This record gives sequence, structure tokens and C-alpha cells, in this order.
Amino acid sequence: MEPDNPTNNLTNAAPPTLVERWLAALFEDRFLRRIVVPRPTTPDAAVQTASTTSNSSGARHTQNTARYTPRLIPFFDAASTVPGMAEARVQFCVEDTVGLKDDKYMVGVVDRSFGDVDSHEPRPQRDYADDIERHRDISREQFSKFMRTGIPPRGTVLVSWQTQFRTELIPEAQLELLDRALYVGDVVKRDAKSPMSGTVIGTTGYCTLFPATMFNGGQVTQSLTEDLSIRVVPATELLNAHEYVEGALVIYGDWIGKIEQVIDEVAVKLSNNSVVIAESVDELDPDDPLIERLSVGDTVKTKKGNLRRGRWRYGAFDPTIRPHGMVVETRTVRLIVHWLTKRFRPVSSDAMAAHDTQLMPSEELGLDEIDSPRFHLYDATAGAASTLPLLENGVDRSYHVTEVAVGDRVRFRDLTGAAVKYDGTHTLPNGYAQGKLSRIARTESLGYDLNVYIVMQTHSLVTVQWQDLSITEDASPFLLPDPNVEDDDEVWPGEIVCTKEQRQEKSPDGFWTFEPARVGVVQGVKSRDRIASVRWFESADIRFMGDDLIPPSSTGTLSDGSEDVSLYDIRSTPSLTRRRGDFVIIHFAERSDTEDANVGPTSSTNDSHVDWFGEVIDLGLDGLVTVRLGAAEPVQDVRIPAERVRLVYSSDMASQFDLMPHMDGDSVEESDDGASDLDSFNEMWIEYEGVDGEAMIGNYDDEDWSTEDEDEDTDDDESMPDLEAQDAIDTSKTTPEAHSDGERKYSQDTEMNDPEPLFPAPRSSSPVVKDASVSIPEPVISTANSESEHLLSFVVLDTPPPTNHHYLNTQPSTSASSLMKRIAKEHKILRSSLPPGIFFRTWESRLDLIRVLMIGPHDTPYEYAPFIIDFHLPSNYPSGPPEAFFHSWTNGNGPVNPNLYEDGKICLSLLGTWHADERNESWSPAKSTLLQVLVSIMGLVLVKEPYYNEAGYDVHREAPETKLSSALYTERAYFRARAFIVHALTNDAAIDPFTLELQYLYQSKEDEAPGLLDKAIAAAKDILEKSEGGGEGERDGLRRISLGAVVMLRRQVAKLEELAAKRS
Repeated sequence: MEPDNPTNNLTNAAPPTLVERWLAALFEDRFLRRIVVPRPTTPDAAVQTASTTSNSSGARHTQNTARYTPRLIPFFDAASTVPGMAEARVQFCVEDTVGLKDDKYMVGVVDRSFGDVDSHEPRPQRDYADDIERHRDISREQFSKFMRTGIPPRGTVLVSWQTQFRTELIPEAQLELLDRALYVGDVVKRDAKSPMSGTVIGTTGYCTLFPATMFNGGQVTQSLTEDLSIRVVPATELLNAHEYVEGALVIYGDWIGKIEQVIDEVAVKLSNNSVVIAESVDELDPDDPLIERLSVGDTVKTKKGNLRRGRWRYGAFDPTIRPHGMVVETRTVRLIVHWLTKRFRPVSSDAMAAHDTQLMPSEELGLDEIDSPRFHLYDATAGAASTLPLLENGVDRSYHVTEVAVGDRVRFRDLTGAAVKYDGTHTLPNGYAQGKLSRIARTESLGYDLNVYIVMQTHSLVTVQWQDLSITEDASPFLLPDPNVEDDDEVWPGEIVCTKEQRQEKSPDGFWTFEPARVGVVQGVKSRDRIASVRWFESADIRFMGDDLIPPSSTGTLSDGSEDVSLYDIRSTPSLTRRRGDFVIIHFAERSDTEDANVGPTSSTNDSHVDWFGEVIDLGLDGLVTVRLGAAEPVQDVRIPAERVRLVYSSDMASQFDLMPHMDGDSVEESDDGASDLDSFNEMWIEYEGVDGEAMIGNYDDEDWSTEDEDEDTDDDESMPDLEAQDAIDTSKTTPEAHSDGERKYSQDTEMNDPEPLFPAPRSSSPVVKDASVSIPEPVISTANSESEHLLSFVVLDTPPPTNHHYLNTQPSTSASSLMKRIAKEHKILRSSLPPGIFFRTWESRLDLIRVLMIGPHDTPYEYAPFIIDFHLPSNYPSGPPEAFFHSWTNGNGPVNPNLYEDGKICLSLLGTWHADERNESWSPAKSTLLQVLVSIMGLVLVKEPYYNEAGYDVHREAPETKLSSALYTERAYFRARAFIVHALTNDAAIDPFTLELQYLYQSKEDEAPGLLDKAIAAAKDILEKSEGGGEGERDGLRRISLGAVVMLRRQVAKLEELAAKRS
């Protein structure tokens, strides 16, 4: 019987299958304009929670084709739209396979896109040997900026053409999207503006192949391409021409590793039919400049000495023969492996104990180790010989994995069967021949197997399980990678989650551990409402130390019913929440400890039998994960509790091996051709209005910053701009006076030994703050309030610094006279120029220590909320920036802002914690000031849409596809900031020395008091009123929020009202 082929029986009267209908659209050679294609469906917006009694995946598999409405449209029209997607423009992503509309033989891969911020490394030319080309429709100015910043202009992508070996920045309108690389475990959406997301649970791929031996370094004609290509080849029939590839996982004894480098020996056949294994592979120069690893069929040239010193298989060295030939064989002789982890065997004997003390293998494995029975290559594409039963609804648990990409060299698993199947007699729906496999007999090639093919195109079908448990199968271009995949508050069905609340009765060592109050399994998600249905374990015993699960741990028995909870009340954990595609080690258990005979292995003492390592392929709604033991013989699937597996490797970890710290990365400031632009940028200044609306920031000459007695003692800050001399004004409310009763009272002045008073009189003008992008948001404190004696913006205290000041234990750095002079200048600026809502405190005993209180600006998620930041002026100040620490009060539930980390770090280029670029300024000893830092935090960090503060996201500020992500971040920041109010008003030590100020700001009943507590309650209630009804209206995350956020905000409002009721 002939193997299955999606092109067979095309004239059958029965309704076409999904594959047939999709291929009918896809393989019209991209240019036949009237074809039938399926219309993609969208998962239901209203999620119906699945039955909680199922002990398996419980997925509702929908044969999506039943709801497709065929219609006659071009697969790609002139507007570059995806068929069936309502005129929506195609969104190109990195690793997409694309074609050129004007040349159907041009196929390439997207390397960079405007939407993928992870691809925006500066100076992209460094990644390519040949010059990046500019399409004629892209201006030279745009191209020059791209070559500096690495960010493609909106509507363009950087493409590496696979058929002409060149890289080009090209408009998206010139391209067609042929395929999108999606893998098991990827999170996708149909539309970036949709709240619904799903997980890829399987992929099916089809390829167009071309004989590698005929490729001739890419110099092939169109007629040859049409004659020799084999189309619509299922990826499951193929395997990589190389047995070992970079990125593959291997097992050696008890160790799991990832192949970092493969070293091959290469045999080359010359024009006289002689064959030699070259002495040095590095000296073989391929005719195709894009080739990174030589394969059978590649043509190479080299030096004659490299061949003369080689090992000759046939013939002998002949100096008259040109050192140019074809690769006929490659053989791996060494592997460089990065060892990830080892398994821990249960010690039941001295022999086992000896095994358990095995040292890490060498990172370089030779043939002796590779050929050892202790060595195994993990095959992620292997199917299980003994699979689990079908689900109750008939859906197969197993899935197919496609691991081929454009440019790969592949072989047929069954060459003989393929020669029969692809015999040239089949015709595709577009009238083209499917192609014929012309097998090269070994007798014609000196015994070498030359039947290697190049993958010219790929086309993928993707199986997705959505958050509402529905399952669909789609062509991959219909789906988009979910931009919120790293959102800690997103969950998907089958995942184990914990409450953020801890249980009341903790274990004796509970001070150091996190012990969730409840642990459960996600049954479904109402994505728009941010509500999850969770089935709780009845007696889970789970404890965490950081992200690590502390043994022994047990999830226990599931309850019968499920509960709807806010996504913001639960969290996934790296050590317990598994996802499809995770590679895991299984912890051994006794068979008697389990209820199911199919719950996995107990132990194996045989290195050749790997029954303890595999890949997660399914998440059950009963809390069990299905693991495929891909290195076992035979391959088998087992179902085990989630706490019995330990994560070894996932695709999310791939970039961690070569991840560079942000500050070690390149800045566009380093680019010479961008210097002039940056110089002009550095001449911009910001302005904000003073009490009467006058501009408070202006330009001043550098020499204005020197005092009378400093001319003879120049220092590093000599060029720092100073205030213009003006008539002094009263300073009676700017400095404190010590009193025996400990009260803070304010004297006319405070003198020090410097020739000029350390805290000179305030001036009506303020210093330069250099950053054109900063605008001061509207404060929640009026100017009249800021003049109150309760709200002095700048004070030097005579009390000791608070014991919880982050830099209290640092060595005092105010002994240097140059630093003291600089501090005096900074104080001169700050005393008169602090914007409303910023309160500055320092101490006579430690002038290098600073604590600042900021009140969140109006019309932002931070409005009415207090924020405390500690600063330290190090001994090298102002040569280096001040050190800063943010006091986060989110209790480990996530940051309140992308720039304000939970560990206290403040990500700001002025502070040296982020690289500067054209939009962000670095610290300048001569021009930067503390005021500039404070204004930048208020104006650039505490903003209305903090989502765009994430590194690289600012360019997407106006993009419609990012509005949902921004709204979700904003609503999260809003209710977390309400918690800051509660924390500040219930923890006096945390806010020292601002206790009196905060009491006046929030709780005072005086007529002139700002009444921020009442305002915060009123604003939150208004949001609740607008949001509790649900509905389909747009949510901005600030004035209208999701129901899941309503739950959290209502909880905070109750706490705020309780505080309001207690005030005197």
C-alpha cells in the first residue's frame, strides 16, 4: 500500500482535509491568484471551563476545518495580508521563512524585525562577513540609523537570502510570509490584540527538497529547480544528514549535556575521482559563503598542502589536480559539550554510591566516549513505541515534532520507500509535479551515500491548545508568538500553580522558606477577565527555598471541584510548573507509592538504559505530567506527579549560555558615525514650570559653577554649571536645628567651616537638567501644599540616618574637600528646584547618604502612592554616578515598574545601570546632577504606560498590537502601588524620616492638607465602578481594568478604608 500523501486522491468527492485544503492554497507556487484557502477560526472569547473530573488533558479537540468557510482569494495579495484575516497586515517575526513577491525563487529567513526587541543589537554588520545591502525603497538616512542602532525601521525586516547568499534590509511590502518557525511549548496568539493565548502541543511540517549534489554552491537555474525539486515531503520522513548537531542533548553516564560544537572529519572527492580526508577542516573553503558546517554535496576548495597531508581513501595526491571538489562524507570525531546537570541515584549499595560520586565528564568527548555504551544522543523526534491510551474524547496523547528548517541538509529515513512514493507520477493541486526522487546508487559514487537533500522551503501545521482548553490545527503563519509569554501572571491549562499567600501554620524553618497556602492545577483560563479555574490539591506539602522545591514534597490528592481565582492571586514556579518541551530528570520512587502502574520508572542501574530522562509532552488536568523517555529502548511515555521531575533544559534557557550583562553590551554611542547625532542630542535641555508657570530650567555658562574661593583649587566638577548669582532669600525653612527634646525645628541658617556656607540661600532659577525627553508629570500635591512647613522639600537633618538605609554600612566618603564642594553645589540646586512631589533628606553626620520620598504623579498607575529611594555618593563622585536603591514593597509578587527591580536596582542610564543610546543619556561628571536623576525617575520611570519602559519597547509605544500588553502591565502596577500606600502607613520604620510628612499627606484633617488617602480611595472606587460590570469595552489598565485586577484592587481599597477609619 502506498504511504500516505496529502496530494493523493485530490479529486475524491469527499470534503478535503485540512492538509489538502491548506496545501491547495500554499502550493499554488505563490503566484496563482484564485485559489481556495481555509479561513482561520478564533477561539471563543468567552471561556467555558472544562469538566474538572477528567484525570487527563481533557482537551476539547475541534477539527477546525469543520468551521472553516472556503473562499476564493489570493494566498498573498498586494497588501501583504494573510488570507482569512480580515485585511490584517502580516506581522513578520524573526526566523520566519519569506519569499520575494517579484521573484518566486528567492527564499530567505528573517534575522531582525521591528517587533522583536531581542534582535535589536547595535551595529548589525558585525554579524555578517559581507556588507548588508539596502533595498532601493529604504532611504539612506533610515539605513544609516539601522546600521548604528540595529533596529529595522517600522515596516522593514533584515533578511538573509538563502538562494543568493546575501543579507538585505528590505520593506515588508516586498515579501511574502511562507512559514513561521513554531515549536512545541511555544505560546502563541491569533492576534496580538486578543487576550486569548495557547500552547503549541504539536507540529507537522512539509518540505520542498533539492538534491545537495546538484546545488553547485547555489548556482542553479530555474528550470533545474523545477525539474529536480521534490515538494510536499512530510518532515517525519526525514532526518538530519548529521547525526550530531549543535544544541542537541546528550547523556553520558549520569550526566546530561548540550552539544556546543561538533568537529567533523571531511572526505572530498576531486575531479579525478580520488577521495581524501583533508588534514584540516578549517582550511576547506566552501563555495557557498553562508555554509557554517560542511555536508555531503557541498563543493569546497582548499590549499594543496591540506590535501597532500590528508588521509587518502582512493588514489593519491596529484599536484596537477586542482584542489577543488565535492564533500562525499562527513564523520563526527569530537564533541564539545556543556554539561547541564547530573541525576542523583538512590544509594542502595557501595557500587551505586561509587556511581553517585562520578565526576563531571570532560567537555571534549572523542570517539572512545562517543562510541561508549554510556553515551546516548537524545532524539526529540522519536515517537513512543508504547504510548499511553487515547484520551476519553479520542484524541491521541502523542504529538509530532518538526525539527527541520530552511537550509538544513537531510536524508530520507527510508530511502527505498521514498523512491517508490516520489516516482514523479503525482501532481499537486496547482498543476505542478510533486517531483521525482532520483536515487544515486552507491556504485556510482565510490560507495558513498550521496542522497542528501537541501531543505529549500518549509510549511508547517501547528496544533494548539488554547487557554479555554479548545484544540485547533492551523497553518503556522496564522499564529503569532505571544509577546506576554514571560508574564509571570499568565498560566495555561494543566500547569501547577501556587497561591501567593502563604499558609498560616508554617514549618519550623518556615522563616527561610515559601510555603504556599494552596497548590492546584489550572483547569482553564478566562483570558479576557484574567480569571483562572483552579482545582486544588487537598493536602499538598510543598515548600520552596527561592525557586527551588525542597524535598520531600507531595502534591497529594485533588479535590473534586474547581474555583475561579484571579490570575494575580496565583503564580507558577520554575521548580514545579512544567511546560511542554521541558527536558526533565525523573526522581525515582517505589512502585507502591503510586496509584497508577504507568507512573514511571523506579530505578535503573544500567547506563545503557536511560529510563530517567525525557521530555514533557503533555500536562494533565489531574496534576500528572506525561514524559517521553526519548533515549530509552524502546521509547516510552510515562505519567508522573509534577514534583517528581526536575527541569534540566528548556528553550527559554537557550540564550542563558551566551547572555551578556546589559552593561557589558554595546551602546550606539560607541559608533563613530553616530557621534554627531549624539552630540546634538546632548545639547537639549528639559524644562518644567515653577510656581507661577515660569520656566525653572535654563542654560548657564560653565564658569558660573565656580565659587570665589575655588578658582585656585580646581577639581573634577569645575565645569559643572552653577546658578546665577541673585539676591539671597530667607532660608529659615530649609535647614534643621538640634534641640534636646528631639523635635525638628528650623533655624535661620547652618554654618560650616567652608569659606562659603554649605547650604547657600535658594535662588529663583534652577540648574540645567539635560534630557530633552523628560517631561515632569502633573503632581498630586498642589504648589500651595508644597509651601507648608509640613512638606519641606529639602532638609538636612541632625539626627542619625535610619537604620534601614541601604547604604548605612558603607564607609563615609565626605572626607575629600572636592566632594564636599560638589555636595554643596548639589544642595544649592536641590533647595530651590525640586519639583512638587519629591522630598529630599540627608544628614549632617552623613552627607553622602540621601533618602528621597516621591509621590506618584497624577494620571499614572503610581498616583498617590509613596516611593522611597536611598542614594549614596561614593568617594569617586561625581566622576561616577550616585548609587541608588529602591525600596520595593511588593513582597516578592513582582515589580511595580520595569525599571524598579524587587531587589532594589533602579535601571536608568544616568545611574550607569543601563547602557545609554540616542534616547537615554549617560552620566556626565561635568553636567549631570542629583536633581537630574530625581527628575528622570519622576518623569521617565513613574509614567502612565510603564510597559514601554522595558528595554527596547519604547519604539512600540504607538503600535496597536502592544496596547493590550501595556494595559495589563498598567493595571498590575496600579493595584501594586495601592499596596505601597498601605505599607507606608502601617510601617513607620520603613518610611523614616518621612513619618510626619506622610501622616500630613495622607491622614491629616487640616484644611490645607492634601488628603491623599481619601483621594486614593475615591480614585480606586471609581475604577472599580467602571470595571466591575465587565463588558467588551477597551481597557486601558488605569481607568478600566480586568475582573482579575478588580479582585486585587477591591482588596486594597478595603485596607485603605480601614486606615481611613482609624485616623484621628
